[in-house]
Amino acid sequence: MRVAISYPPIVNEQGQVAMVSQNRNVQYFVKPTFLMPIIHAQAATWLRDIGVEIKWDDGNAKQIPYDQWYTELLAWRPDMVILESTTPVMKFYWRLIDKLKADLPQCIVVMTGYHSMRMPEETLANSAVDVVILSNHIDFVLHRFVPYVGEHDHWRTSCDIEGLHIRVDEKTTRSTGTFRRVEVLDIAPDVDRDLVDWKRYAYENGNFLQTPGTYATSVIRDCTFGKCTFCRYNGPDLTFSVRSIEKSLDEYQRLIEDYGVKEIFDDSGVWYRGEQARAFARGIIDRGLHKRGVYFGINTRFGYLDEETIALLGKANFRFILVGLEASDTETLNRLHKGYLPEQAYKNLEWYTKYGLHPHLTIMVGYYWQNREMLDLTINTVRDMMFKGIARTLQVTYCTPLDYTPYHRECIEQGQMLTDDYDDFDMSRIIVKTPLPPAAYAEAIRKMYGVALHPRFIMRQARFLASGRKRDWQFMFTYSWRALRRVRNHIYNLTEASQE
Repeated sequence: MRVAISYPPIVNEQGQVAMVSQNRNVQYFVKPTFLMPIIHAQAATWLRDIGVEIKWDDGNAKQIPYDQWYTELLAWRPDMVILESTTPVMKFYWRLIDKLKADLPQCIVVMTGYHSMRMPEETLANSAVDVVILSNHIDFVLHRFVPYVGEHDHWRTSCDIEGLHIRVDEKTTRSTGTFRRVEVLDIAPDVDRDLVDWKRYAYENGNFLQTPGTYATSVIRDCTFGKCTFCRYNGPDLTFSVRSIEKSLDEYQRLIEDYGVKEIFDDSGVWYRGEQARAFARGIIDRGLHKRGVYFGINTRFGYLDEETIALLGKANFRFILVGLEASDTETLNRLHKGYLPEQAYKNLEWYTKYGLHPHLTIMVGYYWQNREMLDLTINTVRDMMFKGIARTLQVTYCTPLDYTPYHRECIEQGQMLTDDYDDFDMSRIIVKTPLPPAAYAEAIRKMYGVALHPRFIMRQARFLASGRKRDWQFMFTYSWRALRRVRNHIYNLTEASQE
């Protein structure tokens, strides 16, 4: 069987490219960031290992025009095409699926992604898609499903693999029930980096201070917390699966020794905590990987890592620590079910900085209840953290309701949505009713990103040079110019592009 795992180039009217892979909140950028979709890459590797002919078909990462991508896909004549999508590009994918089915009638089209898994009937009703996978364990499902299709002519009626919505005929669809919520991640293979052309994802990524960088196989799929209302990793249909420390350390060692990787980031919804986090750091040290000049990075939560653990991460040469601040007022944090208080954020950031780590803040604005007092508190808190040097970089977005998360459903149920057109969900504008005009939230974004050019911030970064740490010199003199390009892109996309 010939299977294509495909990411079509999607370009808007401003010439910006949609970032779709890894189920990110889709945004359009002129200067794109290419993220390796790890779970789909594991699926490609696993299918190849059992004899399936694989086409790794990321038109975005290849930076080719849509027409060229589509022509090449048709010429390859796949038996199955697997797509990944999310709310802002659902309508694009529905049109693409219908075109694919018209041009390749015998090709089986499979849709994955959190939007479709929560609304499978919608995608089946709006396109000629054959299968919607409800599970977030794409690799496990495809490892079972693809061979079954190859061996059973009547798979549409006979397949009972959990977590599928299947089109039986033009009028009938059926569900195979709830998917397996926990899988044994250690039996899934590490990504064959050559199969997925890993270097296409190794350079254009703001998370990497050193290149080539890469994403590791996630040790947690999806999130051990799973309560944040705006997040995809939330709901009674989801839990998390865990990968063993030793298997992950083996992968890190191969990435360093066989591929010459200079920075490794684990994009687990939330990384290990407690003894598991310490054991991983000790494993890095015991193998001597901390002496190879390679940096490591993770996602975590405020309140998850204590000072002992953070100190050990610093010793193991961890650098990039991504934490979601989201907002700075207690009401918003409680409504989002974040599970921490603003003072915990300050304490954690102080520890990260003390041990030489580079905390990266993610912030959102434009909640349907966010008034002037709340917004100004967030602006002032973020600027204070950056000026004090306890946060090194930041990312600000609008809180766009997506993928029928609890926040999305709450906005619908309470009549807060300004649009139900999925094309408007690209995070370039406010699409919920808010106490302030949209311009107020756009100005907040400018003020927070503007920290990067403020003399107080620049002087604080210069003071870090006294530490003598290589990473601080790199941050000041190598990383900064790359980061500033992306800052300009973010500001334009969030405050100007939608107004044109």
